[in-house]
Amino acid sequence: MHSQSNLERFIGTLTDLPDGDAIWAATKNFGYALGFSDCSLTLAKKGSCGIHSPTVRSSFSENFLSAYIGESLVKNDPFLLFSCKTLMASKFLTKDLSNIPNPDPAHKMFLELTADENETVGAIGIPVRTDENEKFGGWLFSVNESEHQLDDLIGRHGKDIHLAGVIAYERLATMIFGEENRPKLLSNRERECLTWLCAGLRVAAIAEKLSISNSAVNLYINNAKNKLGARTREQAVARALISSEITL
Repeated sequence: MHSQSNLERFIGTLTDLPDGDAIWAATKNFGYALGFSDCSLTLAKKGSCGIHSPTVRSSFSENFLSAYIGESLVKNDPFLLFSCKTLMASKFLTKDLSNIPNPDPAHKMFLELTADENETVGAIGIPVRTDENEKFGGWLFSVNESEHQLDDLIGRHGKDIHLAGVIAYERLATMIFGEENRPKLLSNRERECLTWLCAGLRVAAIAEKLSISNSAVNLYINNAKNKLGARTREQAVARALISSEITL
């Protein structure tokens, strides 16, 4: 008998949650169950004075959140400034600016405040909208013990936490933020490829399971992405799950 994974149980609960607060709480608790210490969802907009008006849900300290919003620290948030250029997950360390292009004292101050107020060592950042959009940002799942702990969690649970963040936001987007996804119906092959992709199989394994070529699998996945208006495979899987095109 198939035993449900933590990710499958999390996805199964999302459609029954009544509002954004419940989705936020479920996603935060999913991160906690995997071993992460804190969770934040940050969305921002660009204006004439830079980044402003963030939407923030976070388990970080009240002092930090007050400073983040009230003192416009959001303008110096490396996650928003640099990671949200793409939808790729990335690792952040509060004591290491090596992954920040051309860091300046404001970025260093931001990370030091994050470390001091929240005892945070680092995080995995999961963009859900790039800065090409009106709203952009994503999730940060943090640790407060060591870089080794962060690397271990990313190694063991990076894919699950990435997909969970994308799926949770897609659910929020349809429920709270007025972003409706109206995908065209996927073909049976496109559904099969996305379902096996969600289950963790790589293209070659999907091709072998379906007795088709690697090129055919890539074609079906790309077709599904286009129909769903998705930019990445993770986003395609998330939208297919939320719209009930596929199930786990």
